[in-house]
Amino acid sequence: MPQYPDIFYHSPFVETAQPVDTVPVVDTIPVTDTLVCDSVVPSFITSGFRGTLIPLERMSYEIMEGWNLALLGLLLLLIVLNKQLYPRQFRQVLSVPGGVAHTNQLLREWNPMRSFICMSFTLGYILLMALFVQKSCVVLSHDVLSYNTVRMFSILAAATAGWVLLRHLTLRFVSWLFDTHDTLDRQMTVQYSVSIFTLFAMVPVTLLLLYNPTRYFIWIGFATLGLAAVFRLIYGIIETRVSTKVPTFYIFLYFCALEIAPVATLVTAGMRYFGNGFVF
Repeated sequence: MPQYPDIFYHSPFVETAQPVDTVPVVDTIPVTDTLVCDSVVPSFITSGFRGTLIPLERMSYEIMEGWNLALLGLLLLLIVLNKQLYPRQFRQVLSVPGGVAHTNQLLREWNPMRSFICMSFTLGYILLMALFVQKSCVVLSHDVLSYNTVRMFSILAAATAGWVLLRHLTLRFVSWLFDTHDTLDRQMTVQYSVSIFTLFAMVPVTLLLLYNPTRYFIWIGFATLGLAAVFRLIYGIIETRVSTKVPTFYIFLYFCALEIAPVATLVTAGMRYFGNGFVF
């Protein structure tokens, strides 16, 4: 009869007198009266849990509120109304990035700084930027109670309005300093046009951030704002170069100080604050 490993025949519940390796193969193995299960087979069942379960309060990072959707709906309604009430001006202000000829035609017919369409879109831009920054602060800090309030939104909206006003006053001051009024009109036209395109792009990004508060949509929003700043810089240099005789290098330095440096400072300060808890 062939010999097989004893694991196929040996019962762990039988106490044998010989080592396992030398147990002869037999057809039947007698079972003794005494079973030593605990000494042969270890117990695989652990003892039960003796601790105390303490329920913890569920942490929720729900950042969307009813007035957030109402605000986005108001912005969409603003876009539709401007398109229906001022169709020609709406098309012209969107065609400014197409070239200097479009800007010349627009400035010959109407002044963007005195139009309802540009003023209303500027207000919508301020409200949308404040909402996006507020929700970004909530997601990055996980502090819903401190940042997700109407008071914080009002503070951010006032800060954004101050930022837009400061850029406008800076352009006006430089225009007065160098006596280039045509440059001011062109620069403000570029500002309005890029802001409207930014508004169009940031509405869906902000909506996705409300329904799915993750950092991915925050970085997408910051990338969109960065591209808008780059386009505003390029178009501003082109329009300024057409209307003035200032060398391009100095124009580039001026716009770097006006566009890139402040935005880079704010982004760096925000990343340090939410990453390390301090700015300096």
